[in-house]
Amino acid sequence: MKAYISIHDVSPNNLNNIENIIFRLSDRFNINKISILVIPGLNWNNKQINKLKTLQKKGVQIVAHGWLHKTKNIKTLYHKLHSLIISDRCAEHLSQSRQDINIIISNSYNWFIENGFQKPTLYVPPAWALGKIKRDDLKNLQFTYYECTTGLIHNNKYHFLPLIGFEEKFWCKSLLRRFFNSFNFILASFTGIIRIAIHPNDFNLYLKNDLEKYLKICTETIFLNELS
Repeated sequence: MKAYISIHDVSPNNLNNIENIIFRLSDRFNINKISILVIPGLNWNNKQINKLKTLQKKGVQIVAHGWLHKTKNIKTLYHKLHSLIISDRCAEHLSQSRQDINIIISNSYNWFIENGFQKPTLYVPPAWALGKIKRDDLKNLQFTYYECTTGLIHNNKYHFLPLIGFEEKFWCKSLLRRFFNSFNFILASFTGIIRIAIHPNDFNLYLKNDLEKYLKICTETIFLNELS
């Protein structure tokens, strides 16, 4: 099974832990194609930025992950339900206008360029929630690929890609997550590709054994831009 491996929510506060996860994936699972999703609008200092650049030079794919990864206002019923069931206060695109989402995405892209990174090509909105923005809007923005809950958008075309995740802090919710992971993995047997999303504390949470099980199943890892 081919797998796209992403490590989410990379911030100044957890960068050392992210490095440990990258080492663990390489050392224990022989996984070397890894994407890390960086939250650009946080308090990054020069030392931390240089550490990210070093990872990029070593072949780690740097991906833009929103701007602040936090929403200030939850205005709609959909956002309230999404926050309660899935995203807490992380889905910063939801409850935002199309214009504001455009600004978030542009600010995210510009941060990487202004700080001397290689041009980022993939944008992943926090909680995979793109919000009210339209595909025609995405065509006019700087990124080439946009990931969402159910797949990938590239050149105004949608590609279905099953997704599994493991960030559950409560036992009852972990059972539901396990069910959906199993279902999506079955779907991936038809598409040939599974997206495996890792969050910074996943190796210490309820589904840590499941995470390791799926990582062992991977026979090949890819970057999403290799699909085009």
